[in-house]
Amino acid sequence: MTCLRAAIIDGIGLTRPNPSFIEGVRGILEKNGLSVDIYAGKNVTIDLLRRIGGYGLLILRLHSAIDPRYGFLYLFSAERFNETEYETRFGEERISGAVRQGITFEGEEYFTLRADLLGYMNQGGLNGSTIILMGCNGTNSDHAIDKLFEMGVKAIIAWNGYVDLDYTDKTILKLIEMVYAEGLSFKGAVEKIMDEYGADPIYKSSKLEYLAKPSQANIA
Repeated sequence: MTCLRAAIIDGIGLTRPNPSFIEGVRGILEKNGLSVDIYAGKNVTIDLLRRIGGYGLLILRLHSAIDPRYGFLYLFSAERFNETEYETRFGEERISGAVRQGITFEGEEYFTLRADLLGYMNQGGLNGSTIILMGCNGTNSDHAIDKLFEMGVKAIIAWNGYVDLDYTDKTILKLIEMVYAEGLSFKGAVEKIMDEYGADPIYKSSKLEYLAKPSQANIA
């Protein structure tokens, strides 16, 4: 069953691994009957992001950013950006803006995928999924949110601004514990996380938000 499968996609693990987070999340989920697949480091490719599906819970430990010109949200792969490869491998997607160059705060360049194209090559693969986006500005693109809900995503949990990596690791691990070990709903866990931990301490105003598919809005 899809609801009993979870995936952790850890592109950030290429340069900022956190084994305690990965093993902590996996341990909680497996203890509660979920099968967990982990895609980490160089395995986090544009192709993986386009084809991912079949999971009830999808945890994206990825950098993410908003394109200031059009307002699209982009998800970072762990594939280093190369201009020649960009032109030859992603010709059509480059023109359409589906794949772009992304630059982290540390100046590292990666290929990124427009977030509304997550899992688009796996038709129906995101149906019923809850997505946890651990990077920055995950709720700041109405386009991405609307498209993911159209693809069948049940709920999206993400930050509404910039977030420090250590903070998102700590709070998302606690979120998973609250839901799977303590029995809270995702919505209730997000509210409790914000009550207990508050906004990101580095960027001050960034908060974790729970967004539900319109038909699911009144379901805990």
